[in-house]
Amino acid sequence: MKFGFLSEGDTPDGLSHYHRYHEVLEEMELADSLGFDFCGTSEQHFFPSVATFSAPETFYAAIAARTSRIKLRHMSVLTLAFNHPVRVAERLATLDIISHGRVEFCTARSNSPRTLDAFGINPNETRAQWREGLEATVRALTEDPFEFKGKYYNVPSRSVVPRLYRKEMFPVSVIATSLETFTLAGKSGLGAMTNDNYGGWDYLERGAKAYKEASKDAQPFAPYPVNDSLGFCIFIANCDSDVERAYRTGRHVTEGFCAVCYDVYMPLVKRSESYRDFAQIQDVYDHRHDLDYMMDKTPSVVLGKPEKFIETIERLQALGFNEVCLRNDGFGHEQNMRSLEMFGKYVIPHFKAPSGVVQSEYRTELGVKDVPQHLL
Repeated sequence: MKFGFLSEGDTPDGLSHYHRYHEVLEEMELADSLGFDFCGTSEQHFFPSVATFSAPETFYAAIAARTSRIKLRHMSVLTLAFNHPVRVAERLATLDIISHGRVEFCTARSNSPRTLDAFGINPNETRAQWREGLEATVRALTEDPFEFKGKYYNVPSRSVVPRLYRKEMFPVSVIATSLETFTLAGKSGLGAMTNDNYGGWDYLERGAKAYKEASKDAQPFAPYPVNDSLGFCIFIANCDSDVERAYRTGRHVTEGFCAVCYDVYMPLVKRSESYRDFAQIQDVYDHRHDLDYMMDKTPSVVLGKPEKFIETIERLQALGFNEVCLRNDGFGHEQNMRSLEMFGKYVIPHFKAPSGVVQSEYRTELGVKDVPQHLL
């Protein structure tokens, strides 16, 4: 099991983006020291508060300079017409060099009409643009000289520089929120990262099965190595020894984030059949004020002690997931750091080195008399 940390730079009213970005850098440093396997941001546009990283390729350079071992995963690059594949390739290769080969590449087609409309992208064409943009990007990274002729891009023969730090292409994956994308990712030899789109455990199981079945005959459509990683992102992840505090600091994030997603997703449902699965958010949106209902319905929300996270992750593991990513954001910097540390000290060791969990420390910090056997 691999573990990741996602921050989208949630910046509440009254806090500057300058201040929040530097807080996130501290959080990334902490994740590196705690043994998280990968960290990153997603590419977002026109969200002044909840998701502010519009130029993640620039931010990653600062992360690379302040960390030493953690992988730097783009979560995710929008391989659409406004992100030319040559420019994406140039930026990825540069980061690969300055990070000494720590880059990982996750892609997406965007789930935001704010982004698609502003850049003039037809939502009915996003899957085709994503497919061609990804192929062209990988070929630009691996072929010298590089030439491409497609529907959206025509690039004459050129040597794209710089070249990668490493000899082999880094892992490539895609954000999968629909059953079609789970299947496409599996057939294409791409890793899949999902947040289950609030469809619940049953929908998530269907997606995992579709991915595993399609992966049996994986055939990459570009020169990237087969990546069979299946990951889940817990969108609201607040790990704390104090359950009351976890609920208190997590409530406004859960309610607010769900409302933002609802406002973003539902217009796309009406405009494009390829986004129809997003309509599943309706039930969660209607129950967004009931935190216990949310956590029973979907692993997208986990608030509470390490045992709660372990229980959820073991259930994901049983479905075939081998990566879990925490969106640890929006709770305030102090709570973000507390949650990361709690997860790093007690949850990661459970899966990677169970004997390393300290019994007496766990008793004291979590206020329990008997330490659960699986944490000893």
